[in-house]
Amino acid sequence: MPTNPQYCAAKHALVGLTRSVGSKLGEENITVNCIYPAFVPTNLCSPHMLSLFPKEHITPMNTVLKAIDRVLEDGKLTGEILELSLDQIYSRKQPDWPNESQRWLGEESAAFWTEAYKTVPKNP
Repeated sequence: MPTNPQYCAAKHALVGLTRSVGSKLGEENITVNCIYPAFVPTNLCSPHMLSLFPKEHITPMNTVLKAIDRVLEDGKLTGEILELSLDQIYSRKQPDWPNESQRWLGEESAAFWTEAYKTVPKNP
């Protein structure tokens, strides 16, 4: 969406946040998931905007409610991105890591970071 870079950046930030804290907080039985809808008419949408938007591309609020139900019904679901489009819900998985180094950083580096953050640098 080249006309809405701030909006796109915010949505993608939520994907990263959800994936990173979802697994960590899952260890504490706290679930974090992201319901990631396409265009859903809400009160943030002006009547003029809604009149211009193609009706065949509107995701109904009912799809959002189905996604909420899915999250609430599965108490172990965490770190999931549920992308909503029209009447469908798609579970978007973490893309494959490009190499072993990136996989290690994304999946196995927790012990390193825990140890590294134990000492805070002193101000000069």
